[in-house]
Amino acid sequence: MNFEILVPASVPYSFDGLASVSGNVEVSGIRGRLSAKSVSGNVSVRGFTGVVSASSVSRNVDAEIAVLEGAGDMKFSSVSGGTRVKAPLTINTEIEMSSVSGSLETDFPITIQDPNYGPGRSARGRMGAGGNALRLSSVSGPVSLTRS
Repeated sequence: MNFEILVPASVPYSFDGLASVSGNVEVSGIRGRLSAKSVSGNVSVRGFTGVVSASSVSRNVDAEIAVLEGAGDMKFSSVSGGTRVKAPLTINTEIEMSSVSGSLETDFPITIQDPNYGPGRSARGRMGAGGNALRLSSVSGPVSLTRS
């Protein structure tokens, strides 16, 4: 079963509960606040203006931030899938990236840290004036933050 929700693009909305247990969640071209989740499906957010969080337990999270607008932290995470986010290089944010057993990749000028002992990789940095946090994580998949 598929659900399609259409809203005017110029009106900011608060979508706090877009979720699926076994299907994909796809959101594109909206403005406002969004929380999108799936247990065993992919989560895809494209062309979003506002503050967004997206997670999946066993699949991938893909997001493209058009403009970071509003107050609030953004979090993208997956347990056993990849987490990929595209954002403009002009974004003002505090970046935190981590993966326990996957790779980290970024186009942004932040340094990836490899621990001397034990698993995991992480990266932290500030873009522009800082501000809202942008957190990307995965337990066993790759994590990437690239420019849009």
